Amino acid sequence: MNFRFKCMDTSGKELKGVIAAESGAGARSLLRERGLTIVDMAESRVKAKRVFRARKRITDSDIYNFSKEMTILLHSGIKVDKAISILIDSATNSRMKAVFETILKEIKAGKSLHQSFADARTFGPLVIAMLNAGESIGDLGSAFENIAAHMRFQMQFKSEIRNAMTYPLFLVAASIVTLFVIFKFIIPRFFSIFDQGDMQLPLMAKILYTIGESLNTTTLCITGGVAVALILAYRRLARPGAISAALYSSLFVVPFMRTLILYLEFSRFSYAMYSMLNSGIEFIKALILSTEVIQHTQIRNAVEPTINQIKGGKGIADVFANVGLLPELMPSMLRVGEESGNLKEIFFELYQVFDERFKNSTKRILALIEPSVIVLTGIVVGFIVISLILTVMTVGNIKL
Repeated sequence: MNFRFKCMDTSGKELKGVIAAESGAGARSLLRERGLTIVDMAESRVKAKRVFRARKRITDSDIYNFSKEMTILLHSGIKVDKAISILIDSATNSRMKAVFETILKEIKAGKSLHQSFADARTFGPLVIAMLNAGESIGDLGSAFENIAAHMRFQMQFKSEIRNAMTYPLFLVAASIVTLFVIFKFIIPRFFSIFDQGDMQLPLMAKILYTIGESLNTTTLCITGGVAVALILAYRRLARPGAISAALYSSLFVVPFMRTLILYLEFSRFSYAMYSMLNSGIEFIKALILSTEVIQHTQIRNAVEPTINQIKGGKGIADVFANVGLLPELMPSMLRVGEESGNLKEIFFELYQVFDERFKNSTKRILALIEPSVIVLTGIVVGFIVISLILTVMTVGNIKL
């Protein structure tokens, strides 16, 4: 804490300044030790500067950097609370700094590290599971190292997706702008040539005319206002992640999305199992923690019964072979790992296989966006051209 003081020295000269101390009594004691007579003293509260910009959110890059730095500090022999305190002082992201200050307070109050991170509601289940595993075996340095490796893979994948989406998004935006200009400016001027009261327009032309008339300033303002209101209401009233979780579950019924979700979830599960086993955690505990990483409820419910079955003495490969949603590759590879006693490497191989399949499937879907946008735009433009031709032929009494 900082305290602003006004004092008199032995010569009677007035001194003003700021002194740091744990309490007011400590500050007075320090000033008296200097031979100063206290005239006035009060706690100095630093007012935060108001900056007209959005508060920075915590990104994957922030978590990756934090994990790498924590790995270095912990492997150097520094205690976890001191390591977090060091990184808080060097943090530039205000939101991240506030989150880790809260985590540090909870750790000092006696709460476990993984529970403190879970209470922050900022980190994914895999991060929490890895920290739990690291605490269980007393090796948090390796836990943060595994987290950094996972975040690096995730950042690389997201970068690939963003690069693949750049051109399709440009096509979508260009198509929307083109159609807006056509409906807003070209079609109304075309129909203004004709006297609407004395002319019977074809049905297709009436549809175009109605759409063009509806795109006025008032309609656009109302639509934009409703959209903004819905977004603000969602952020204020909706439970965090509730709508996203519901949407994620509903996508499972779509065939190609079902495959993508299975690859994604089993990729996470396999990587978590590899990390746990690599950290020296026993298989059952690793299985319990890794199952918590699965975010899709239906898949997690299918995997959870394997825990009790393996506890009961059944073979790992035999148990996983009975999981209906499991890809056929997994039981066969687990059988090899079980026979060779090398399950750790098998789970890493499974992670690489599922991760590669997920990336390739995603890229194929993204590759279909470009021709789909072109075809859809062509259909709409063709509809417009045919409607305009029919209108001109109707007005001129031209028969096919």
